Amino acid sequence: MEMPGKLTDTKVNLVLLGMAGTGKSACGNTILGKRHFLSKPSSYTVTKECQEAYTEIDGLPVRIIDTPDIFDDEIQPFVKNRHVARCKELCQQEPCVYLLVLHVSRFTDGERNILKKLRDAFGYKVHEQTVILFTRGKDLWQEDMIFEEFLHSCQPDLKQLIEACGNRCVVFENRDKGTNQVKELMKTVMLK
Repeated sequence: MEMPGKLTDTKVNLVLLGMAGTGKSACGNTILGKRHFLSKPSSYTVTKECQEAYTEIDGLPVRIIDTPDIFDDEIQPFVKNRHVARCKELCQQEPCVYLLVLHVSRFTDGERNILKKLRDAFGYKVHEQTVILFTRGKDLWQEDMIFEEFLHSCQPDLKQLIEACGNRCVVFENRDKGTNQVKELMKTVMLK
């Protein structure tokens, strides 16, 4: 259920992080249960600035923070630092959970060292507050593969990233507007 306006008693911040094109904004919309963040197929970065939206999930006030790609090696350091500072500013008061958004059907060279980039931006222990949110779950289902099978058979660098984040992973299909995947995400978030 969406709350009107800004919640003043946010209980958890969910920060969507990841490379451009992984579906961060679409995940934000799935969590909200409606289209709020601009999300469309594009060969250019769609999200240019940090944005926030508020909702309530099973009685818990939640702020969703959508971010531009801060992991791109081409981004100017001052731009990246501005986005990171804005995320930190938004997360000052309440617990913060970082949702590292990755495609289930690909793990790119740019994502191999994403944990280092995440730590450089948000501190060495950020992995303790990170849940990996895989998008494009339908790609698994079309291959008759269950999520656990995918996790067990993924490449070593991805497996290392998953283990570093305490094996906290969920899978989304952003075209599925059901609430079960959001409930699974929130169970994982609350266990972190």
